[in-house]
Amino acid sequence: MKTFQKGILVIGAALLLGACTMAKVPPVSSLPETEVAFPEKESYIIGPSDVLEVNVWKEPELTRQVEVRMDGKITLPMVNDLQAENRTLMELQETIREEYARFVTEPEVTVILVQSNSRRVYMLGKVNSPGEYPLKKSMTFLQAVSVANGLDKWADKGNIRLIRKVDGKEQTFRIDYDAIVSGKDLSQNVLLQPEDTIFVP
Repeated sequence: MKTFQKGILVIGAALLLGACTMAKVPPVSSLPETEVAFPEKESYIIGPSDVLEVNVWKEPELTRQVEVRMDGKITLPMVNDLQAENRTLMELQETIREEYARFVTEPEVTVILVQSNSRRVYMLGKVNSPGEYPLKKSMTFLQAVSVANGLDKWADKGNIRLIRKVDGKEQTFRIDYDAIVSGKDLSQNVLLQPEDTIFVP
């Protein structure tokens, strides 16, 4: 009988410890509000597979959409290959303007990010299509779930984890899917950051 009681105590202590550990996971509302989900033109760093639109005013034959190749370069008419990876949109824009100035009088060049494919988020666990996905501008948690074709019917919707690096350290935040879709707590439908991982138990 004593052995049985000890067993019950050990199990109870383990459950209590687990509950305390779960309680230490900060709620999603404590995510830093100062973080920028999608950098602006001056700070966005171009990466492979990004899709860019290069506009040269009054020069339609030079205006086009290009995809950054895996070697980090883009190909444009007359100037051929240009390095795009690890440069900002503004830096690339100025380089293209300088290149076209050899052929066009005072060219006006604009470079626009059409699609960010180099920045990724990861959907893991009980989603219907787990994997890595491009981070779209202003992509929210619910949008990422939709891209992954929704949650598995056995998913624990109240204990979804968002794993994110904050100030260089990996932190875990809890998201309650039902609280969002019911409208009880829309603040949990957060904007995603590059390299966020969403794990659905």
